[in-house]
Amino acid sequence: MRSRALCSFAFFVVSAFLLSACATARVVSSEGGPTIKEAQQQPYDGPKKRIAVTEFTFKAAKGSGSIGKGMSDMLTSALFNTNRFIVLEREHIGDVIKEQDFGASGRVRQETAPPIGAIEGAQLLIRGAVTQFEENCAGGSALFLFSAKRACIAINLRIIDARTGRVVNATTVEGTSSNVGAGIVFATDPLPVGLGGWKKTPMEKAIRNTIEAAVNHIVKTKL
Repeated sequence: MRSRALCSFAFFVVSAFLLSACATARVVSSEGGPTIKEAQQQPYDGPKKRIAVTEFTFKAAKGSGSIGKGMSDMLTSALFNTNRFIVLEREHIGDVIKEQDFGASGRVRQETAPPIGAIEGAQLLIRGAVTQFEENCAGGSALFLFSAKRACIAINLRIIDARTGRVVNATTVEGTSSNVGAGIVFATDPLPVGLGGWKKTPMEKAIRNTIEAAVNHIVKTKL
């Protein structure tokens, strides 16, 4: 009787642990954003702030700068998909300038050339720094039946008023995820270059959780 009761108790503890661990996974959807044409037609003085994300710096002990670039790319896409902002390109703005210069060179049909002087200025700049990026930041076991591995990420975010240069908001966003269970993320949008190596791993869950939390914070902040 005692062994049967212990087995029942062990099953209850393991089940509870599995449910609580799996509940941490969240996915950022790539659907619901405006089309490119709709984004271009947004009025300059409309209710949506013009916002730009700069490439994140990487300050974590492990990893490389490509991780910061990948996360800033994801944040840019996620902000666009909220349909709350006019999102401006800044990481690759050189390509836009090069195309405008090419249009002004006389080698492009005038009616198709993008005009110089039409690039929109940002009202808000988002700067970020990845301060933690660990594939296995914590582990544990339940009655020695299995072990759990958790990935952890932390980013420092600053929202800057482009007109004055003032920092109007600063916060730290953290994301974690466990590989208990299948450890697979069902996402429609692929991970960008620099993060693809963590596809379908606990780290992918942590990345997406962190981006989702960052977007929610920016959307809720009164700017």
